[in-house]
Amino acid sequence: MVDGISSKVLQIRKEHIKLSLSDLNTVDHRQEYVTTIDGVMYYDDSRAENVNATWFTFQNIVKPVVWIAGGDDKSADFKDLKKVVKQKVRAMVCIGEDNIKLKKAFHKDITEIFEVESVDEAVNLAALLAKDDDIVLFSPACKSATGETYTERGNQFTETVRRMEHERHQ
Repeated sequence: MVDGISSKVLQIRKEHIKLSLSDLNTVDHRQEYVTTIDGVMYYDDSRAENVNATWFTFQNIVKPVVWIAGGDDKSADFKDLKKVVKQKVRAMVCIGEDNIKLKKAFHKDITEIFEVESVDEAVNLAALLAKDDDIVLFSPACKSATGETYTERGNQFTETVRRMEHERHQ
């Protein structure tokens, strides 16, 4: 209602409002598009260090996902993610040494679950698992188990993706 009134008062068409909103910059490391490589889109959502933030990210996704997640999952309750993960995630790559709770939560819903030790390994494995028109999403749903900040993990993700993109174009 407010949108309609505002448009009439300002005599601005809804299409212009949508275009203006889509031009807004995203918050760093929050649903941030990195690039597309071989038809696969890469998104950094490392700021999503809890289940709720990751759930909101999944609400915006309409393509199959290779999900990179994990870290310190001891205090996380993944039950609110089960329905959306079952609908959208094709494969999951868990980062860290101890993702028992994360793997246990989704083993019935995701047929391909892998565990790696680093963000670099996760990106490389996700790239192998992803198919044309998939999304590789780094949305941990957990704090880092090694004490890294979401910025550090997000930068690692982005740098690895950019390096991979550069290598493919050589």
